[in-house]
Amino acid sequence: MLNKLLTRQKVTTPSGASVDSYGRISRYPADTWAGTYVDTFTAISVPGVWRAVTLISDAIGGLPLQAYRNGEPIDTPPILSRPNPPETRMETISAAVATCIIHGNYVAILGPLGPNGYPETIYPVNPERVTFRTHEGRRQYIIDTIVFDQSEVMHVKGFSLPGEHVGLGILSAQRQGLGASIAMHEYAARYFSGGTTPSVALITENPDLTQEDADLMKQKWLMAYGGRSREPVVLGNTKVQVVQDNATESQLTEQKQFDLTEVANMLGIPGYYLGAPNTSRTYSNVEQEQLQLLRFTLLPWMIRFEQAFSDLLPRGQVAKFNVDAFLRADTLTRYQAHQIALQTGFLSLDEVRRLEDLMPMEGDQLDAGPLEVDPNEEDLVND
Repeated sequence: MLNKLLTRQKVTTPSGASVDSYGRISRYPADTWAGTYVDTFTAISVPGVWRAVTLISDAIGGLPLQAYRNGEPIDTPPILSRPNPPETRMETISAAVATCIIHGNYVAILGPLGPNGYPETIYPVNPERVTFRTHEGRRQYIIDTIVFDQSEVMHVKGFSLPGEHVGLGILSAQRQGLGASIAMHEYAARYFSGGTTPSVALITENPDLTQEDADLMKQKWLMAYGGRSREPVVLGNTKVQVVQDNATESQLTEQKQFDLTEVANMLGIPGYYLGAPNTSRTYSNVEQEQLQLLRFTLLPWMIRFEQAFSDLLPRGQVAKFNVDAFLRADTLTRYQAHQIALQTGFLSLDEVRRLEDLMPMEGDQLDAGPLEVDPNEEDLVND
């Protein structure tokens, strides 16, 4: 793989180049109306964004990724069980989904071909190192200074516009919204650390107070009571007056709550998963909430990666995430569903046991039926 990289055609590109929506070499625009710099690390420094991105990426990363042929599961190939050998499968898939959400694109170099003629590994690349272009009808990816053909790269796009070859991530599509969130959290941090509003004012009745005397008074006050609290304002008086700004603190709290709703909308997550205001959940509807999260939030990302991995499998095989564990109901509900499945005959006993991660029954166990309960004893139990 190293020799393969070193012997390729080289082109000159600016360092730190990234893919934008037009395949041009550029960085994500740093300017926002809020005056903040938006990049990967400033974006995920916002608590709501961090929670939303990790919720989606870790939920998908924790799902089993299996291979199927004609609807039947088959032995999981290496590229699905451990796509990037130095990492666990969850680490690789979780990072891939997070990258696709943030940048709109996930790019990985395909590893050597296995005995079946298909790659067994991938080597992920930070999308900020990638530039896209077309050449003679073929897509080309310039990673640092090395050119790769489309057949040598796994590329998963997020949302994209018609005719575009690369996807849009939240860094570009939601730059202004992220900038406002970053600015609000920066201001809140400065406010509560004492960097925006003084907590007290020193007032003196001496009309002849000089600036030197005022500075000395302020210095002595800070030496006695200073620290991380807000610095006092020295006016032409001599009393100590506490400066309160409860309205600002209240507005900051409200803005933080509103920010959670904005992030939830930005990433398509139900607000109660982020603790957004005016949202609630109960134990009675947890299963429906998980189904809603799967259907409207996780499934679009899952399908993108399923189709991308399916392209790396032999013809007739497809890759699919197993969502049974994610939608696993409580014990009583599962057992009631199993009972219906057994009674109607569309599941066998071993198939039910497989759903519960149990080994098939063998020998005398196959002849063991359900325990017979005396009707009188059953009445006592029910009472």
